[in-house]
Amino acid sequence: MSVDHLAPRKQRQERLTLVGPGTPMGKYMRCFWQPVAAVAELAENPVIAVRVLGESLALYRNENGTYGLVAERCPHRGTSLACGMLEDNHLVCAYHAWKFDGNGNCVETPAEPANSKLKARIKIAAYPVQEMAGLLWAYLGEAPAPLLPRFEHMVRDDWEWDIGISRMPCNWLQVAENTLDPLHIEYLHMKYTNYARGRLGLSPVKTRHHAKIDFELFEYGIIKKRLWEGDTEDSEEWKTGHPQLFPGIAVVPYTAEWVQYQIRVPADDTHTTHYWLNCREREAGKAPRTHSPIWENPWLTPEGKFMPDVLNAQDMMVMISQGDITDHSVENLGESDRGVALYRKTLLDQVDRVERGLDPLGVVRDPQKNTPWIELPVEKHLGYTLEGVAASTTYDFPEREVTVT
Repeated sequence: MSVDHLAPRKQRQERLTLVGPGTPMGKYMRCFWQPVAAVAELAENPVIAVRVLGESLALYRNENGTYGLVAERCPHRGTSLACGMLEDNHLVCAYHAWKFDGNGNCVETPAEPANSKLKARIKIAAYPVQEMAGLLWAYLGEAPAPLLPRFEHMVRDDWEWDIGISRMPCNWLQVAENTLDPLHIEYLHMKYTNYARGRLGLSPVKTRHHAKIDFELFEYGIIKKRLWEGDTEDSEEWKTGHPQLFPGIAVVPYTAEWVQYQIRVPADDTHTTHYWLNCREREAGKAPRTHSPIWENPWLTPEGKFMPDVLNAQDMMVMISQGDITDHSVENLGESDRGVALYRKTLLDQVDRVERGLDPLGVVRDPQKNTPWIELPVEKHLGYTLEGVAASTTYDFPEREVTVT
């Protein structure tokens, strides 16, 4: 195969995977609100560094409880503003106390003469931030900003949340498209799980075989459906299914009272921050939480090895082992990969829409759609169980839970 023949494939892959400022996918991603941190991550220090869509930023919580997000590099001498301090709801550089407001305007340069006009021409990038479901969401795109979508499980006052965080050294797409591959449940989480558990002397999980799979486009992304052998077409997994919200959020039901949002946020081209947002219906009579705890969701043991018998770590193992950006030109997709193919094609279609100045699929601007919340198609009863897999680890990890009051 000639190099010239491979060029269109390379260009197509770059349109799908590269997320920095000015790239086609970067412009598309900036049409959406993206989580940049969990609220609890600012418990110990109200100013932290975050990296999102190839941008290094400083996130902070003001004394009045509001949030700011600005470019991390101080325009004076380049010191990180994530090392800075807060003063009167402004972010102040630690080096020479240049002070910035939430819009990125420099309002003080105290080492300069009193009549200096330097500050008037200094401005850094700044982005709006909103809190929802224990996460801090930012909009990095062009004005006017769309609405932050109020998905039902994230905003109901009778539900509560906890948040796992995984920082993965690979491109966002190979993380996100895993959930457009229903068949991996049967092979990775059942067949391979039993291989791994057998090597550890553990009992096997129940296995099932898919009769068929299907995918449907809808207002916010793609609905994934599966029919297990032995089930009728009245099964909720076939009639209802569950969605992949664009650009890369999987809505994964475990029970009627527990739905997980797997939110994949590109840190840059070769790193992804994965939030595992557990949304659970609060027990009757239980007082509402005053915080949403966070926990590390690891993909390596303390010794640096993959964890083949742990459910989430299995997914991260197959994503990360593809390389920092998997090479689409050497893939061999089959009929079983049509969900992945549909996802890639639809993403490219949406990138084209953005380049034409149009909103992509899933952007919300109508307040009526957002009130009181957006109800999603999600099955409440599953035809399989992976009970015991996630808890099968014997690895020793330090507990981590941060409380914010």
